[in-house]
Amino acid sequence: MPQRAPYGTWQSHITLETVVSSSIVFDDVLVDPITSVVYHIEERPTDGGRSVIVNTAENRDVIPSGFNARDAVNEYGGAPAVVYGGTVYFSNITDGRVYSVEDKQGSQPSPVSPEDPKKQYRYANFAVHPVQTNLIASILEYHPNDDPQNVVTTLCVIDTATATRTGLVEGADFYASPVFNPSGTKIAWQEWYQPDMPFEGALIYVADVSIKNGAIVLSNRTYCRREKLKISATYPTWISDTTLLYTSDESNGFQNPFIYSTTTGSARPALANPIDQDFAEPAWFFGLYPYALLGDGSYGAFTAFKDGRNILYVLDLTKPSDPVLIPDFPFVVAQHLKQSGPKATTFVFTASLSDQPGGVLLCTLGAAPSFAPTYTYLKRSSASPVLNEYVSPPRPYTLYKDNDPNDPLYAILYLPMNPDFEPLDGEKPPCITHVHGGPTSMTTQALSLQKMFFTSRGFAWLDVNYRGSSGYGRAYIERLAGKWGILDNQDCEDAVTLLGDLVDSKRAAVRGGSAGGYTTLCSVTTAKNNKYYKAATSAYGGISDLTLLAKATEKFELQYMYKLLGGSPEDIPEVYKARSPYYNVVDSLGVPKITIPLLMLQGKNDPVVPQDQATRFLDEIKNKAPNEKLSYHFYDNEGHGWKQASTIKDALKREHDWYVENLL
Repeated sequence: MPQRAPYGTWQSHITLETVVSSSIVFDDVLVDPITSVVYHIEERPTDGGRSVIVNTAENRDVIPSGFNARDAVNEYGGAPAVVYGGTVYFSNITDGRVYSVEDKQGSQPSPVSPEDPKKQYRYANFAVHPVQTNLIASILEYHPNDDPQNVVTTLCVIDTATATRTGLVEGADFYASPVFNPSGTKIAWQEWYQPDMPFEGALIYVADVSIKNGAIVLSNRTYCRREKLKISATYPTWISDTTLLYTSDESNGFQNPFIYSTTTGSARPALANPIDQDFAEPAWFFGLYPYALLGDGSYGAFTAFKDGRNILYVLDLTKPSDPVLIPDFPFVVAQHLKQSGPKATTFVFTASLSDQPGGVLLCTLGAAPSFAPTYTYLKRSSASPVLNEYVSPPRPYTLYKDNDPNDPLYAILYLPMNPDFEPLDGEKPPCITHVHGGPTSMTTQALSLQKMFFTSRGFAWLDVNYRGSSGYGRAYIERLAGKWGILDNQDCEDAVTLLGDLVDSKRAAVRGGSAGGYTTLCSVTTAKNNKYYKAATSAYGGISDLTLLAKATEKFELQYMYKLLGGSPEDIPEVYKARSPYYNVVDSLGVPKITIPLLMLQGKNDPVVPQDQATRFLDEIKNKAPNEKLSYHFYDNEGHGWKQASTIKDALKREHDWYVENLL
């Protein structure tokens, strides 16, 4: 018999320890093109937060304790490893060098990049030359000092036989996705220039490759697609020696697949008709490939976004074609797609479900025309299933303020779920409003035990994909241009209000990290209705001073704000000040604007949003609004988001206690 108790006071079997230990985060999946052996990279919060390369079939660690297969290129990193012929090459974030290790029990890694005693170089996104296999193309990021303005990004070649490095391509502000064609006679890569982000104006280039005196030499550099600021081309892969596949938003404002021929020097859509769905997500991390070639490359498996989750298509690549939708794709998020071997008709990927932990999957497709799939778990995210009766299912909503069909707002609601409790008569649950980071990103429907920690205790959880979020096309992303700090705030408040029949909008909290932390801080300072919420949490990396951030954040996002705010700090200083929580703790008469209880959590080693964004803001509140309710904590050895189990548990407990204290 369920116990009757107020929302927010329920007891749950989803504990702090459950959140940390019951779901593995997979950073990547790798396939050896020679042996077809599958590997994956998994995070280990209980092992100092390191990332470990694992032989998936044998469930055996390939790198020993003391090594951490992670990189910090663009600070967010991604694609830290590659496997070729039984040898794993990986970037070790501990010292910044690249190592090789044989996939054999007891093998020890050996450095294959030059010594770097000052830790000035970073490597990521590797490509092994298929003929001269000691040569590996890589992104190289050089940090001559601590000033992000001085970071230099290039493509380089690492000679693993001599542990030396030579330059390959330079001149752009950023590079990604170097890929050799099957014979090693050509290379393709992505590059882009400030103020663009890779999802705004990235270019795809190809060049001829020759080997001279044991080194790679490029010639005939040509672009496939190019229009800064307006067209994004991303995720290149060679179908054959002369045919390149990539995605671009040039046709209809949605990322769709395209094919470029080096023979004709022209590109064509892979689709017979453009589809208003994104076939790729913004590349905040390297290696998030949304498709995999199949067979000899004549067709492929493609993910796309629809209604805030992934769907799966099979597409004929020999001619412009209509994709075949694979019905009932069970995974709400599918990433890191890779063909499971040369000419294989199967592919591997990392996947998430909405009601259970996901894992590393193998997909086997049946014969045309239906391509009926079979999914095989190579490794599950959790050894034991989560109790379904404590899992709140996602409820996606498309909301319309003032019933305007041309101005949709997307949200995902999780209502309280616990078989051991039922609420008081007539009570609606307090609502935790989550603001995702980016801001050009999205919150998916993937199971999050952090969210279930709250919903199983009687809180509603609301994810808002506000205007500016990805997954709904370029036009929806660009709605935030010039309006960051305004529309995101407005949309989050509107989402809570529009769902007021289901949640208690009078007992709502707002929380988020990074750009979501910025929106959170704006919600209690610069927002028109800065008293809308009853509690707030800057979960990590909350931005308080936009002018300071424009000078101190990492190179990758150094000019990102120019579009989001409408110009540089020099062009529009008044906008930067008006939308910075730091300058809006009190109004012009000295009356506090911030009156909502605020919890601030921050990593001491955050390179994206440095900790002085928090310390200066906290000092300003203490000096000018000393009577306002405030709590904060800074975490040692943590950066932009949490990696260590102790931090994850402590931060979650602090946040839960904050809502119990201020919402109930």
